[in-house]
Amino acid sequence: MSVVEKAGANVLKTTFAKKDKKKKKDKNRSAEIVETRPSEPETIDLDFAELARHGFYNPNDRSSQLALEMRAVKRRLLRRIGYLRSSGERQAFRTPGKQRNTILVTSTRAGEGKTFTAINLALSLALEDQIETLLIDADLARPKIRTRLSLPEAPGLCDLLTHRDLDAASLGWRLNSGPLAIMPEGACAERPTDLFATEIAQEKWTELSTANPQRLVIIDAPPVLAATDAVMLAKYADEIVFVVEANSTPEAAVAAAVDELIDINPNVSLMLNRCQIGAGGAHYGSYEYYGRSEAAETPAGKDKPSSEG
Repeated sequence: MSVVEKAGANVLKTTFAKKDKKKKKDKNRSAEIVETRPSEPETIDLDFAELARHGFYNPNDRSSQLALEMRAVKRRLLRRIGYLRSSGERQAFRTPGKQRNTILVTSTRAGEGKTFTAINLALSLALEDQIETLLIDADLARPKIRTRLSLPEAPGLCDLLTHRDLDAASLGWRLNSGPLAIMPEGACAERPTDLFATEIAQEKWTELSTANPQRLVIIDAPPVLAATDAVMLAKYADEIVFVVEANSTPEAAVAAAVDELIDINPNVSLMLNRCQIGAGGAHYGSYEYYGRSEAAETPAGKDKPSSEG
């Protein structure tokens, strides 16, 4: 064997050794996650008084403006997914595998209140209506649910979508005071869109939907025009709640973003957020189904940032 051939063989040997070492490391990390994860999610208590000071739903104040607005939103949403009859009564039976229980919350851009809406919707459904609810942070580039709820870092969605042997029921937290589970973003993903397109992702989203026919899954997704992640996630959702900041988001941007979603999923409803009322207050406005032929209902306005994500 020539000197060049020997050198080439040594390079290949070193390369394969590194690859094998990396595979073993990844395999060991996966095994470590599986072995150390709890059999059930950790139980937690939320400081509702502190959350209320930041504008979130407080189950101890059901006569608040926010509580009333969320009731109106929930009624229409639950009727649209078939959870409620037109009379307001809950469906007595929902067929496993055929339920419409996965709700995606998104917006045109960041700062319109989608995370604020997703959290309020989940809290209200679980604590007022006693509906089993799972809140998932799928905005992997800019996760906010943990921060808003003052929760620590923990394995979550990223880990679930990258490790087939992980059980979703063991991830995140479960609220002591109501039927609410929270799944954080988990380990950071460099390319979330690619992650959401994998075969494992498809399997896991299906499992999350079918695991409990009576449970509602609320997904906080990235803004549509910020990345393609929301459009990718739209195919896994049964209903899309599209949050629009009143008097701020340009109508053309809303129409463009919603049309992207409708190409994947026609079940899109608009929620108008931060409507001005009274002495400078703000609240949720109309909640309406959006069809391709309809114009976006929010008026054009100055392009200014919002404090709510």
